[in-house]
Amino acid sequence: MTKLKPVTPLSIIASNLEKALISIESKDLIDAETKELLKTTKELATRLEPYLIENATPEENILRNLAKVTLEHDWRGSDSSQMNSLEPEMLSGHVEGMFLRQIVALSNCKNILEIGLFSGYSALAMAQALPKEGRLVACEIDAHAAKFARSQFAKSDHGSKIEVIVGDASETLKTLRQDKHVFDLVFLDADKVGYKGYFEFLLENNMVKQGGIFLVDNTLLQGEPYLNEEHRSQGGEAIRLFNEYLSREPRIEQVLIPIRDGVTLARLIA
Repeated sequence: MTKLKPVTPLSIIASNLEKALISIESKDLIDAETKELLKTTKELATRLEPYLIENATPEENILRNLAKVTLEHDWRGSDSSQMNSLEPEMLSGHVEGMFLRQIVALSNCKNILEIGLFSGYSALAMAQALPKEGRLVACEIDAHAAKFARSQFAKSDHGSKIEVIVGDASETLKTLRQDKHVFDLVFLDADKVGYKGYFEFLLENNMVKQGGIFLVDNTLLQGEPYLNEEHRSQGGEAIRLFNEYLSREPRIEQVLIPIRDGVTLARLIA
């Protein structure tokens, strides 16, 4: 199985602490009390996510298997754009998947839009909470990822609720607008530079019902949005600007939740 890179603020903190401790122990640079403090801090960071997983409702076998094959799959052969290549670390995972599923269930959603499908874990997790007549439209620019996800959906009783549309999400949104689609919930997990444009398009074209929900992934993006400018990638700067935009948008109220790489839960109020 692929060894995952640290890609969330917490996992990066844990990795950095581990590297620092290895360096310190090899050079005997600090006193025992400080060293023990660093070790305890590393354990706090390292053990939190496993503890969250342990105390969440167990994921169903179909999702467990989907996660396994996602992590084992070689994504280097995908035809994704240069700006947004695919890698196994993009997997939503159990805790975030269960969070999405609970939001769908609690809000009684019937129509969901997902922008950015990847291997299909988040889509299938949400589809499990949809009623039998519920539908989820998933936009994915990468044909390889879409094919992979469809093959996984075919193994689930809930897969028939999901429609996968391959292509640039900006163009797909225009088609959905023409077809007069209105969604109860939108999960945004695509190219970070495009977040603001997708969000504004949905608002300006009334494609989300009054009181509808937005869930936006990676809004902490490895901590980059709140680090100094020299530590920000193009994606990190895009997320910083998106978070700033959202905090000033009067039609939305939102909270940024530090699950994995950050998930913003927002509601259309006007």
